[in-house]
Amino acid sequence: MAQTLKIAFHGAARTVTGSRHLMTWGESRWLYDCGLYQGHRDEADAINRTFRFDPASLDAVVVSHAHLDHTGNLPTLVSKGFAGPIHVTAPTASLSRVMLPDSAYLMQRDVEHVNKHRRNRPARAPLYSVADVAATLERFQTHAYAAPFAPTPGVTTTYHDAGHILGSAMNTFEFSENG
Repeated sequence: MAQTLKIAFHGAARTVTGSRHLMTWGESRWLYDCGLYQGHRDEADAINRTFRFDPASLDAVVVSHAHLDHTGNLPTLVSKGFAGPIHVTAPTASLSRVMLPDSAYLMQRDVEHVNKHRRNRPARAPLYSVADVAATLERFQTHAYAAPFAPTPGVTTTYHDAGHILGSAMNTFEFSENG
């Protein structure tokens, strides 16, 4: 029986923020991007804290580029049980090593401000911490443009320069079955 490629859009569908696409090929499950949804504080917080799939069930993540609406929710994914590799270009890794800790710092500052002015409402907690970011960055595996790699068995992907920001990429995915 032939395998079927399945794609579920968990972000950046009917909006341009929070890119998060769950892909399945046979027994393999990976995420293409894991970005922050950016919008009104309460709505964004609810969306970013919730995954409609079990992060621990993923084999890998493939990231297109370092903008936070494509990488910014990786620390949440890791803190909720994702244990696999995160595939990126080397420039995306370098940018993320600056942007993700900065994001955690800004979230902490925002939460402090909000909690200081909340009356009769429960205190908020940051979406993720600097420690979550560190655990995320340890999972990064870098790949060059035009160098195919296998994020999961039976799937090969290749990064191609997208010309968007430093390290941004378009991906081609190839699927093998029965040799």
